[in-house]
Amino acid sequence: MVSSNNPSKHHKHKTSKSAKYEHKLKKIKLTARSEIDLFDWQKWKFYKKDYWIDPYVDTVPRIDYRYVSKKEFIDRFEAKNIPVVITHATDEWRAHKYWSTKFFRDNYGSNLFKVGDDDHNENVYMKMKYFLRYSHHEGLKDDSPLYIFDSGFDKNRLSKHKIKKSSGSKKKRRSLLDDYHIPRYFAEDFFKLTGNRRPPYKWLVMGGGRSGTGIHIDPLGTSAWNSLLKGHKRWCLFPPLTPKELYNPPTKPYDKEGISWFDQVFPKMKVKDASGKTLGERLGMLEVLQKPGETIFVPGGWPHVVINLDFTIAVTQNFCSSTNLEYVYLSTRYSRPKLGLKLYREIQKLGQKDHKYKDLAVSLESLKFTPRLPPSSSDSDSASSTSSSSSSNSNGDDRTTSMKRKKVSSTESETDQSDGTCMCKKCKLKRKKISRYSQ
Repeated sequence: MVSSNNPSKHHKHKTSKSAKYEHKLKKIKLTARSEIDLFDWQKWKFYKKDYWIDPYVDTVPRIDYRYVSKKEFIDRFEAKNIPVVITHATDEWRAHKYWSTKFFRDNYGSNLFKVGDDDHNENVYMKMKYFLRYSHHEGLKDDSPLYIFDSGFDKNRLSKHKIKKSSGSKKKRRSLLDDYHIPRYFAEDFFKLTGNRRPPYKWLVMGGGRSGTGIHIDPLGTSAWNSLLKGHKRWCLFPPLTPKELYNPPTKPYDKEGISWFDQVFPKMKVKDASGKTLGERLGMLEVLQKPGETIFVPGGWPHVVINLDFTIAVTQNFCSSTNLEYVYLSTRYSRPKLGLKLYREIQKLGQKDHKYKDLAVSLESLKFTPRLPPSSSDSDSASSTSSSSSSNSNGDDRTTSMKRKKVSSTESETDQSDGTCMCKKCKLKRKKISRYSQ
């Protein structure tokens, strides 16, 4: 009796699947980071170096979410614009219990997640099962591995044949948004009032060691929180108004990825001067080793850089509260005039309806003729997906008017940096070309 199992056929099928994966990976790498040659992804051999830090260098205060009230958090940290790490904020989340590589492979293996954008500002997606395979194999040696930074992670993105196959199923999949809730410290967010003009503000972030984001300041003066569910992250933060040339100096021939910053710039922060102080100490640099279950609060205006030390899964959001509203409004009015006007009008309406918001409305009214807030952000227009926006919408009407003055957009995507850098298709493509030929 002839066995129905054919080893050669099985091997051929396995080989074809592997070839398909390798073909897709090459295409994604070339598309998402066209400035990097396929043979240069391991050029600097960063994987041979150790970027872990001792916990004792982390001097950022920590507070227990279970015992510290919202008022105390605002008074001690948000109002004073001081970073803090919050413990136990994720204890009750389903994500805290279930999110893992196995969870995402089993439940979202065929779903597409954003890992970058191409030279035409179109999103580049990768199936979760391919991303996890990459992260635990080729990504282990890439200098700055591909990284999921997706603002549309709650969408059910499936490949075309998977959509047809699942169309007959009546079972509705639980949204990833249901697996966590916004900590009470950050529940207030006035950007909700701006409707479809609101820039993307929430992201799923996932990636292996050495992936991360280059040095930058969060856009539009917003503050942010980042909850880490798996793995470890390393952060460096600088106080507002720190001279950009000191925390973000030229690093050519290296790129502007987070790992390049920690390899090339960070050692300079540890060099002592005649007084015995390091440059980092004089600048007020803060170092953080974020552990699973910890949430970091990053106040608006703080330049920061972060890398993953191992495979991490996190969620992060930007927000505008009563505490930072004035700063956000001034920043938005400069970078996104229409969005700033929408925010102003909605706050005025809120002040008329609800007496407790009357003071906020009056404060914005008093800022109507305040000179625009000058840009203070770093240049974070790295060509990589880790530093790029995670929006799926971009307005093609945005154009640069001249080299001296940029016309900023008022789109519903996060197309501009807080320093007014235009992130429209035309300008982004131009910067990518310059980056490619200047290296």
